[in-house]
Amino acid sequence: MPIPDTPDAYAQAMGDVAVLVLLDRRFPEHRLLVPSTLSLLDHCGIPFRLVDLASTPLTREALAQASAVVLAQEHLGAAMEAEAWHAILEAVRGGMGLVNFDYDLEGNAAGAGEALGLMPTGRGGAWLTDSAEKIEIAGNGHYITWAQDGVARKRLKMPVPVRLARAAGPTAVLATTTDGTPVALAAPVGRGRAVQWLASPKLWLRQYFGHARGLDDLFWKSIVWAARKPFVMKAMPPFVRLRFDDCHGHWRNGADFRFIEVLNEFGHVPNASICVRAITEDGARKVKELHVARRCEFSPHTLAPGVSIFWGDQNGPYDEATLRRNLEEVVAAFQRWGVRYSPILSDHDHSWGPAVVPFLRARGIRYKMNITEPDGHWNDVHRDWRPAPYGSMDYALDYLPGGRDFFVVFNHYPTFEYARAYLDADHFLYNRAGGYGEVKWDFLNGLTRGPARAENDLEAAARRLADHTRLGLDSLFFGGSITHSHFTKELTEDEWRRLMRRADELMPRHERIPVGYDHVAEYARSKVDTHIADAAREKRGEAVRVVLRGEATVPLKLYVFRDVGDGAEHRYEEVPPFRGGQEVRFTAPAGSR
Repeated sequence: MPIPDTPDAYAQAMGDVAVLVLLDRRFPEHRLLVPSTLSLLDHCGIPFRLVDLASTPLTREALAQASAVVLAQEHLGAAMEAEAWHAILEAVRGGMGLVNFDYDLEGNAAGAGEALGLMPTGRGGAWLTDSAEKIEIAGNGHYITWAQDGVARKRLKMPVPVRLARAAGPTAVLATTTDGTPVALAAPVGRGRAVQWLASPKLWLRQYFGHARGLDDLFWKSIVWAARKPFVMKAMPPFVRLRFDDCHGHWRNGADFRFIEVLNEFGHVPNASICVRAITEDGARKVKELHVARRCEFSPHTLAPGVSIFWGDQNGPYDEATLRRNLEEVVAAFQRWGVRYSPILSDHDHSWGPAVVPFLRARGIRYKMNITEPDGHWNDVHRDWRPAPYGSMDYALDYLPGGRDFFVVFNHYPTFEYARAYLDADHFLYNRAGGYGEVKWDFLNGLTRGPARAENDLEAAARRLADHTRLGLDSLFFGGSITHSHFTKELTEDEWRRLMRRADELMPRHERIPVGYDHVAEYARSKVDTHIADAAREKRGEAVRVVLRGEATVPLKLYVFRDVGDGAEHRYEEVPPFRGGQEVRFTAPAGSR
């Protein structure tokens, strides 16, 4: 379903673990809260509730029942009453958290800047405004920036306003402009913690920069770090999966799958989308061996080299009789091999049509590896249906429009955006050749032996794979990338080991849980279909009670955070599958405040 257009569409949470998100509907900027802020809170499973200052005064009693206060409506802070700011800062000094994404520190918001040791740079104490085209990570020694071990400079699509300030005292600078102007800062305030962003919250809109592009971990970790502990959120665990497509029938014999076993040495459980008629008897034995040992998942991708299963051919879409025969052939092949096919549709060239939908439903295929609706061939016109959480066609965890038949589990690197040419605001064409140059989303494309090069560039491939994986994890989606058999066949077993070892070395600070794509899909659907309805500290903070609503078909992992020194860390608390509701209690971790 498309991303909602109103803040009230999101489920809110009761209890003193939740954060308060302030807004004021009297000002038009509140309409930007969904794409900039609430979409991320919902995606990360951060329990929150809204306080609309247009109708509800902010009281000390409300602040006492919150882990943190979040401001993300532009210019809201300057318009707030002085009494509200006094109450917030008093609560922060008492142990509550404050995260202010509103860069406007004029008017009554000046006290927030002073609490963090920020001073304006203009004559006579005037706040000056500049702009940033790039944002740089100031260093990765702080909890909020700890995982930023990749590219430190983030190029924006459009410049955003930045308030110019000097920082003093124990304030940590998290990010800057290219000339060193602070963009995000964190500091202790009394017994509490506060984070101040000096870039406009328009930064988080897709036309400026957006989510799932390299700064999301600074966003959600700002809240986690500042919030009173214990703190709980229901986000995707750091799952990593690798996906491989065989479009041209290069995987035939058992030896062709040897690279899968090398990936198993590094803990991976790949999903291999195969060319069905290319598999020999020897290949079938290896496929079954890997499947039974749960070392690889298999899905049908093409019937024969370049031949679509789910759409049509050069003459146009298949008729229903042809589609039925195709699916019967696929099912018979997998039954003959003794292998259960993946429930995730891997449609060659993102091509499928409405006629195949009933056949897929009947055969238990209910997930999608891409975001196209059943609307034809790669070269046809496609609709941008703005999937949740961010309305992005690159990172999506959402049901296709029209029902709940297919759930999309998609994490293509955002350079996939460059493969789309928009005809209008809602419709686009894919570039027929896919990605170009350095903006390829296949981690081996252009880097293996072929027309462009004589040798495999393992260093570049490892960096691309690490970059793709890191971004998915930092954005709390899932990590990993995709490649294709016409590239994998160029690597020897030793080269695969060197590539995977180097990719691991490039991510020294990222927790990773390698799993199969099937598990990622079912977990993601269960995460999306549930929410934290209530989260509260009990017995003077010694225990935590969490109430969830919805339906989960697999156990969910709650992140439970505690303060550790100047930082934070988490453990997982497991919630069993449920339908309707589930209440769990657990001991609060040490390091609460």
